[in-house]
Amino acid sequence: MNSTAMSDSQEVGERGEAASTLITWVRWAQEGDVKAFEEVVRRTTGFARKTAFPLLRPHQVDDAVQEAFLTVYQKLHHLQKPEAFQGWLARIVIHVCYAMRKKAPLIADSQEVSMPDSTAGLAMRLDLRAALDQLKEDDRNVLIMRSFLKLSYEEIAYATRLPVGTVRSKLHYSRKRLKALMT
Repeated sequence: MNSTAMSDSQEVGERGEAASTLITWVRWAQEGDVKAFEEVVRRTTGFARKTAFPLLRPHQVDDAVQEAFLTVYQKLHHLQKPEAFQGWLARIVIHVCYAMRKKAPLIADSQEVSMPDSTAGLAMRLDLRAALDQLKEDDRNVLIMRSFLKLSYEEIAYATRLPVGTVRSKLHYSRKRLKALMT
């Protein structure tokens, strides 16, 4: 085994052992490490699906997530703070969802509503989606990021490019408005 092959395998081993956080994987992916990007996708796919689910029909979620990760791959080098990756990813997924909704609006068709296994849960999800649709886009984004994705105020502020105080205010008023729409 030559010294180059040995140093390459040592580096991979060290990276594998040291990579205990998503931030580390994101940094390596920004450096062009394809395996690191694959690991970032593996670790955040559930989060991306959770982001898309309140905004789309269930059969559209995987397409939105795939498209979002293509955008992430193309623009990862623009991310200045790897520790803000989840907020950045959430913003990308949300924008992809809005673009998909413009192409095919989220109006429940007769097949979806008249299914015999409709339950109170389905009705509530449809009511929630309808209520979310009535919120302003910025308010809806903040609400989804905090309530559904459990992002911190700082992560939301970075993702939305708003001050933390504005994020808190928008969240407060979005919750009040959503509650009023749901009752």
